[in-house]
Parts: sequence; structure tokens; C-alpha cells
Amino acid sequence: MSAVRAMVAKDLRRRLRSPFGLAAVLAFPVLFAAMLAVTFGSHGDRAPRLRLLVENRDGEFLGNALVSMLGSKDAAERMDVTLVSEGEGEARMGRGEASALLVVPPGFTRDVLDARPVRLVLVRNPAEGIMPEVAEQLGGVLVEGLDAAIRALRPPLRRIGDLSRDGAVRVDDDVVVGIALDVKHAVDSAEKFLFPPVIALETSSDASGDAGATGTAAIFLLVLPGVSVYALFLIGDLGMRDLVTEGDLGTLRRQLAGPVRPGEIVLAKAAYAATLSVAGLAVLTAVGAAVLRRPVDPAGYLLLSAALVLAVTGAGATVYGLARTERRGATVAAAAYLVLAFAGGSFLPLESMPRAVRAIAPVSPFYWGAQGFKKLVGEGGGAVAVLPNVAVLAGLGVGLLAVGAALVARRMRSRAGA
Repeated sequence: MSAVRAMVAKDLRRRLRSPFGLAAVLAFPVLFAAMLAVTFGSHGDRAPRLRLLVENRDGEFLGNALVSMLGSKDAAERMDVTLVSEGEGEARMGRGEASALLVVPPGFTRDVLDARPVRLVLVRNPAEGIMPEVAEQLGGVLVEGLDAAIRALRPPLRRIGDLSRDGAVRVDDDVVVGIALDVKHAVDSAEKFLFPPVIALETSSDASGDAGATGTAAIFLLVLPGVSVYALFLIGDLGMRDLVTEGDLGTLRRQLAGPVRPGEIVLAKAAYAATLSVAGLAVLTAVGAAVLRRPVDPAGYLLLSAALVLAVTGAGATVYGLARTERRGATVAAAAYLVLAFAGGSFLPLESMPRAVRAIAPVSPFYWGAQGFKKLVGEGGGAVAVLPNVAVLAGLGVGLLAVGAALVARRMRSRAGA
């Protein structure tokens, strides 16, 4: 074992003399998570609000009712609605003072009552990206709801339209009773859908989901675990790559000429890669701890970290056990790790991925690493919660390390005999 320790110490001293590659890999997850956090968390605890201008060119009761609905208390919690005069909305949109402009056309009320096609006009602000899309989706929902309501209330609306046709208003008891009965029949026919609703939305506030942080810090902690797993695999790749590099340079043959067996060299490289991964994990842990506002279960964190380091080392050993040159191995590793990281949810939440990607995500070791750290950091889980992740990563690491070690040892013996 003294030979293994000496080789590990030699590799570490060499890495310390040229630390820039390792520093770049460690900086990537921190910078990536920070950029996303600053971009999407700049509003702090308050979600960005939709700035909507409404231009009511109708002026009659249905147009006024629509404007009142958009300016209701519930709507005010999510968006800022401003009623503007004709021409003012277009001018304010030109100055970039709103995300969208909704125009209620003239004759809106009359067209609805007479069952004629009518269109609401939505003007988007091209200078903004997300909020005009929100306005368009909101407009679509609004139109669908109004269309359904108008179709359901067609009989009473027809009666109301007849009352004011040609400017004459004729209201008597029979008309009022008829409108009331039409409304009652329309409601009764839709009762099974409305009372209670067929679809209901239940909301809850999960205090454990933000890792004790809010706003920018919460997004940073949401992104950091998955990207850190990707960075650790790259660090392991840097360590195991020396197996091929030293073979190409001829230093491996000189080592084999001494009293060192191939298995000891493989073990030394694996220990070196694991040491680099542990050091990288310690740095990333310190960064996360500086932002985290509540403790993480130490037993679960240590177990998951050890299993992940084992998987990282095994993956690197297998890649460079199969690769014949350093360039080929680095290319294959970079491509494979990138694909597995995306499929495993290292960069984007799995919930936003297509169903096909979510179905294959458990095949990726990045999935088990990223989800394990999210359980600990984001959900406040303990060692029991991450045991499945630990088992998968440890089993994968042992299997890949055995395969990689056998491949590398066989190549070393063949080179030693050449």
C-alpha cells in the first residue's frame, strides 16, 4: 500500500502545480447556478406581475362588466390592470410601459347579445419575452370562459337583447320572470359541472421545498445540486484520464518496469480520482452551506457523497479502460456525461422535461445523484430517504470500477509484455 500512497501523492502534487483545469470545473456549477438564480430570482419573493392595459371601446354593460372583472381584487393580486382611453394604450405600448394591451371592440355588447361573432384584440409588447406570453395565455382562457358562458346563457341574453333593440327599453313583469327562468334553467343544466366543480385546484405551501431560503437563494440551491453532480463526474474524468495519458507518454511503462503491479496502479489512479472528487465536493458543499439556511442530515449527506464518489470513479475507470487514446476517451466521456446529465435532470427540473425523458431518467447515474441531494437539501430528508439513491450509486460504482480495473489492468499487462 505504500506504493499506492506514493503514486497518489505524486499525482496530487502534479495537479496542485497545474490547478486551473480543476478550478474551472469547480467554478462551472457555481457560476451556472448563480446566473440562473440572478436571472429568475431577481424579483425576490414576489413573482413578476403582468402589466396589462385595457382599452374599452364598447362602453356598454357587457364591456364594462369585462373591464370590472379584470380589475377585481383577485386579479389585482396577480397583475396590474390600467384602463386607458382610445389611442392612449397604443402610445403607452410604444413607450414600453406595459406587457400587453387588450382592446374591447366597439359594439361588443350588441354583438354578444345578437349572437354575432366578436373578437377581442390583444397587442403584445415585442420587447418582453415571458409576460406577453402570459397575457396571451390569460386572454385565451378568458375567451374560452366567456364563450362557454355566453353559449350557456344564450336564452336570457337573447331576451335582454330584445329589450334594448332599436333603442327602446320595454320591461314588464313577464319579461323579468322570463329572464329569471331562463337563467335558472341554464344554471340547472350545468349544475353537475358547477356544483361542485368537476375539476378543482388545491394549492398548498410547502415550507420544506425552498431549503429555508427565498428568492435568488432558493433558485441557486435548486440548481446547484444537479450541476454539482455533473461537475463531479468531470473531476473524476480528469483523474482517471491519466491512465491513458501516462500510457501515451511512456511513463506507465517505466512504472511497470519497477516493483509495481498493474492492479496497484489502477488502485492508485482510482484513489487519486476519488480524492479529487472529495476535494471538489467539499468546495461545492462549502458554497452551498454559505447560502443554505438550515442544516442538512450529516449521515445522509456522507452516505450519498461516498456512493457518488464511487460511481464517479467507476465511470471514469470504465471509460478509459475502453478508450485507446486520451482524446477518444475524453470525447466519449464528455458526450456521454452531457447526455446523461440532461436526461438525469442535472440542468433542468425533470418536471419540465418531456414524458419520454422522465421515463428514461432513472437509467442515468446523474438522476440518482441529483435527486438524492435535492432530497437532502431541498426537502429536508435524512439518511433513510436517500438509501435507494445510495444503493444504486454504490452498486453502479462497484460494478463499473471492477470492469474498468479489469480492462485497464489487461491493457497494462499487454503493454508491459510488448
